[in-house]
Amino acid sequence: MTRLFIGLYLGVLAVLFAAWYIHGQVWNQRAQADRSRVFEEAHGGGARLVASELSATAPADRDQVLKQLQDRFDYPIALVPLDRLPTSVQQRLASGDDVVYYVPEGKREVVVAALVGSSEVVSLGPFPNYELLAIEESIGGWMRLAAAKLAEAPSDKRQQLLIEMQRQFEFPIGVVVSVQLTGQAQQQIASGKDVVFFQQDEDRWFAATPIPGSAELIRCGPFPSFEKFEQKAATTTLAYVLLPAALAIALLLRPVVLQLRRVENAAKSIASGNLSARVDERRVRAAKPLAQAFNNMAERTETLVRTQRELLQAVSHELRTPLSRMRFAIDLIETAKDADERQQRLESLDAATEELDDLVGELLSYVRIETMDPKLNREQIALRESLDVLVPKHAGLHPSVIFELSDKIASDENVVFADRTGFQRALSNLLSNAGRYAKSRVKVDASSVGEFVVVDVDDDGRGIPEAERERVFEPFVRLENGSAQGGTGLGLALVKRIVTQHGGSVEVLTSPLGGCRIRTTWPTGDSAPQA
Repeated sequence: MTRLFIGLYLGVLAVLFAAWYIHGQVWNQRAQADRSRVFEEAHGGGARLVASELSATAPADRDQVLKQLQDRFDYPIALVPLDRLPTSVQQRLASGDDVVYYVPEGKREVVVAALVGSSEVVSLGPFPNYELLAIEESIGGWMRLAAAKLAEAPSDKRQQLLIEMQRQFEFPIGVVVSVQLTGQAQQQIASGKDVVFFQQDEDRWFAATPIPGSAELIRCGPFPSFEKFEQKAATTTLAYVLLPAALAIALLLRPVVLQLRRVENAAKSIASGNLSARVDERRVRAAKPLAQAFNNMAERTETLVRTQRELLQAVSHELRTPLSRMRFAIDLIETAKDADERQQRLESLDAATEELDDLVGELLSYVRIETMDPKLNREQIALRESLDVLVPKHAGLHPSVIFELSDKIASDENVVFADRTGFQRALSNLLSNAGRYAKSRVKVDASSVGEFVVVDVDDDGRGIPEAERERVFEPFVRLENGSAQGGTGLGLALVKRIVTQHGGSVEVLTSPLGGCRIRTTWPTGDSAPQA
């Protein structure tokens, strides 16, 4: 699941990075487009005015006129061959634009204007940085030129000339008197400054220059201003980014949804009664830990339900025999003729009660081991020490059977690393089974194999057919050939469960004594595998 969410987070980060990149590109493009608009609008009129002066001059005299115009400008103006301009600028001029803004490599902004009937263009710039003084310097040249042209025109033709000049500008120009300017602008003009740039209204900027030989001034403005395009750029970015981002996130989440849906379908199958339903871990690789946890839960649930069903079947079937014996013994007690007969029937009742108690104990042990997580308190246990306690106990229960230990056990101290209660319970069940089915002899042998101790319990009974050797480890299984009569049918099932929890194994073999050999393996050290 961690890998799943790491992949999801990386995908979201990739989407956010793409959004950041697209926003930056949109922002830069809009900023450049807005800067181009402002420069072309602000300087277009002046560039056209200079271009008209040069277009009206004979080609041989243009250099001289250009030098005279340069005296009015605080930045370079020049004639440039059209083929020396960037291709994009040439294309715009060819498409009909008479004024084009561009940034030469390694320089500041330039505005060019086409000359009528010429393969050259007039270039204004590079412009200075646009601080207030620099703005006055950048617009001063063409404003002085416009003022000079008005000063040279007769009074009766000045208005007509102003109308013609207005056609070349993309913002208003007009003739005003000084009182129409702001107080600060009036003071700057009075102090001798010939071009002033001032703010008259909020976010509205104007420029003014005196007309030589007149009390009037030329006022230009309001000038174009840079747009507050951050919001527009953000809106455009949202349009370009959010839709692909939503699609990308949907594509990222689709495999997750499909895999979780498989888990959901398995859960529904289990809820409908199909306890064997599992999630195919190969088809949910990204959610494999979740699938494994779900399958483990389903396995535990199925085991619990199966065990409960088996327990109910055992209670209904296995408890019936000892209960019937107890009921029959009670009935017989009432008809006993004398004290000895009554004592015999009481002993029979006691035996049935003990059998019932053993059965209930086996059932509870099996349910506990099968349904609960094993909590093994492992320790080093001497095999000989445990057998010295268990063998006499079972020898007393089966007086007709001889229990013996091999010479190897008697001479070698084999030690297992196991839970003492579980280990002794398994050995006890093996000895009990062997004593029950042996004819006359039970033998216990042991040997060390690597990191395990192999314990063999042999008897000389009828043995277990090879085809039935796996079944005897299933709960409540009794063989019908007489080799496994009596008991609860849980002894070997408990042995297998206990040995498996310790990381060992159990199997049924043929005994050298002629009967059955039950072989178990137990770990010997701290490196023993966990359940």
